[in-house]
Amino acid sequence: MTTEKNLEVPSLHRLFVKEMRVRREAAGLSRNRLAEALGCSPQWLAKVETYAKAPSVGLADDLDAFFTTGGTFRRTWDELDDERKRGLVPSGFRPLIEIEKTATGILAFEPMLMTGLMQTEDLARLLHLHGEGPEKVEEFVRIRMERQRLFDKPDAPWFFLLMREAALRDLPGHLRQKQCQQLLRRLEHPKISIQIIPAEELSFIGAGFMVLSFAEAEDLAYVEAAKGLGRIVEDAEAVKRLGVTFNLLRSSALSVRESERMIRAFAEAE
Repeated sequence: MTTEKNLEVPSLHRLFVKEMRVRREAAGLSRNRLAEALGCSPQWLAKVETYAKAPSVGLADDLDAFFTTGGTFRRTWDELDDERKRGLVPSGFRPLIEIEKTATGILAFEPMLMTGLMQTEDLARLLHLHGEGPEKVEEFVRIRMERQRLFDKPDAPWFFLLMREAALRDLPGHLRQKQCQQLLRRLEHPKISIQIIPAEELSFIGAGFMVLSFAEAEDLAYVEAAKGLGRIVEDAEAVKRLGVTFNLLRSSALSVRESERMIRAFAEAE
């Protein structure tokens, strides 16, 4: 009988469990015998089969090896994991995560907070603490760190970060030092440029934004808002205006070398 609780279980989780149960029963194995063969506890396996726990990537790989299924369980788990992460990410932010993967160039302006593509794990964790349980916070952090793998690709995009000094200065001391060290490491990347708008420059734009360029598509923009309510901007004229705004803001910024010196001073300050 389908319970109300089971109706809330993701369809891919149900598919994973169904495939596991069908193969276990076809092999004439009890749940306990399969758990023994896989090296896990029968109690944990029972929780997966009754939807009380989500399957792990380790379980998926072990099932593929035991039943010689050629990656069936791992592929299902990968899709389930992607679906789960999409559910965690605010709806307004999901399109950005997808489109930035194919961008060839990104202009990013941040007036108050460090951009997610440059955040340390500790800062990302702090920014998600309020109103979320520990497990969910760690999921948010993992998703944010995965976004940063963008710069590990052979065809990584050009990334030009422009931020106001406050984005660093206002961080708590221990977080500021680690964040500055992270930025200094990022500056070693040949396609990353970071410039800081000093506090004395009067550049008051309340929301951060990004302008993204692509090899075979029109430029797009993303405008930030609180609680994941940001939005993708497709209108060509609006995107162009944001590009102009970025360049106007950059005219009041320190050079890359001067910005690096400021970042290093923050990193070395006690």
